[in-house]
Amino acid sequence: MLELWDTFINRLRNFFRSRGYLEVSTPILTNFPNLDSNVEPIPVRVKFKGKHKRLWLQTSPEYSMKKIVSKYRKSIFQITKAFRDNEYGRFHRHEFHMLEWYKVGGNYKDLISEIKDLLRVLFGYRDFEELTVKEALKKYAGISLVEEEIKFRELLSKKGISFKEDEDWETLFYRVFVEIEKHLGKDKPLFLTDFPTRLCALAKINNNRAERFELFIKGVEIANGWTEETSEIEVRKRLEKEAFKRDLPVDEDFIKAHRSIPPCAGCSIGVDRLFTLWLGKESLKDTEILSVV
Repeated sequence: MLELWDTFINRLRNFFRSRGYLEVSTPILTNFPNLDSNVEPIPVRVKFKGKHKRLWLQTSPEYSMKKIVSKYRKSIFQITKAFRDNEYGRFHRHEFHMLEWYKVGGNYKDLISEIKDLLRVLFGYRDFEELTVKEALKKYAGISLVEEEIKFRELLSKKGISFKEDEDWETLFYRVFVEIEKHLGKDKPLFLTDFPTRLCALAKINNNRAERFELFIKGVEIANGWTEETSEIEVRKRLEKEAFKRDLPVDEDFIKAHRSIPPCAGCSIGVDRLFTLWLGKESLKDTEILSVV
């Protein structure tokens, strides 16, 4: 297993280096948490110059890497550790490896093309499928994609899907989507595209859809990427909304970095998941070398 992991990681590195990406390393402990409604950051209490201070284990190197892109305007990649609270299951762990990269001058379609090349190298895949979120909802749940909350509730009620009155649109969406995703990428890798604006994260919005995608292989989410929103004003609006909702601090330096960030696209891949599928295994426990849980 040690030798297989070494081979796999080096293939990832060689792929990106061969395409002109520079490998970087960023801090795992950060002053601010990533603001993502679906991810729980882990706070860490440290002693700094004799005083206690709260830091955060990164849930993704996104903020640090975008600061580098903003300053040096180079395409970069990194394989690092990420940490998320309340995560454990067949393909979930509190601590895991993440591959993240940023393509300067690229968009989400360029990333999809690049990932197809990577999967050809790793798995020998030749055929791929692309499906919009709207198409996936209709095909697997028989539900139309509606971003108006009251109408979406009405659609779910007609389908006999129960929910609580205080659940917001995003919670309702994922209540449906969790049943859909197990069908995605069953026969060949599937790229789910054109996310609703309510699920834009930090993706650029175009024609009322977020330029965002997720990759699924055998019902498992592997990658999440998008064309980056580069407007400082828009990024601030999205992050402050999330920070207020969850009572978390905002990284002002990250927001200000968007004053000079070039047009680019970024993507992350769960390396442990991809490695497990590469070996034809059924869960992370089949490929773990050491585990604390």
